[in-house]
Parts: sequence; C-alpha cells; structure tokens
Amino acid sequence: MKASGPVLPLLVFEAAGCLMAVPASEVAHLEQRGRAPFSPEPPSFDLGGYFSNLDSDGPWLHWTRGTRSAWLRVRRVIDVVPVALAGLTPMPALLGAQLRTRAFLAAGVRGNDVFLLLDPARLGAEHFGEASR
Repeated sequence: MKASGPVLPLLVFEAAGCLMAVPASEVAHLEQRGRAPFSPEPPSFDLGGYFSNLDSDGPWLHWTRGTRSAWLRVRRVIDVVPVALAGLTPMPALLGAQLRTRAFLAAGVRGNDVFLLLDPARLGAEHFGEASR
C-alpha cells in the first residue's frame, strides 16, 4: 500500500491494553529501567494507570513539545512507523469530551494493527495550565 500525501513518523507503543502512538519527533528520551519517584515537574503519567487503572511496568518515554514535557510510562515500545496523515481518522466529538478519551486525536491503521494517536498535552490538562484542552 503506497502512502499519498504527507507522512508522519509515529512512535507506536502498547499501554492500557491497546496500541497508541505519538509523533516520534516529540519523544526526547526513552528510559528502559524503573526510576526513582518523579518530581511534579515535568508531570509523569503511567498510561496503564491513567486509562485502565492497571499500573505499567515498562519503560518511560520523555515527551516534549515546545515548553511542555511529561514522562509517559508504557508497557512496551513497538516501533517507529511512517503513517500517512490522510490515513488517520479523527476521534468522534463524543469521545473527545470524555475525561479518559479526550487525550486521543485520531485512530489509524498500519497493516493489521489499529492504534490511537495520543496527544500527551491533553493528559491531566491541569498539569499544563489548561482547563480541559
């Protein structure tokens, strides 16, 4: 399958029992081993705990966009894959209004895998000085 239009490299990972992705350019650091407890700055989110109330034991990703950053704990990192922007399907507005799903921007398909495009800036918006978005 040939991709037409702009392509974005996404870092695909498993968390909370599903595949998620973030733009690969926004992952500044990957730490495989456990860490000492984090300070509140930048905030840290165990994505398994955040979305499914089941803590993860996998690596931490350091996500950075401009002046914002956060540590994201995932179950495992899958790969960096190029995904055509035209192949992403925006999340329905109904899901975007829900506390647990508003962090997802779109869904995508890569081969047999379906993943959710995560916007970490929407996780716990109070950490980033925003109301709900």
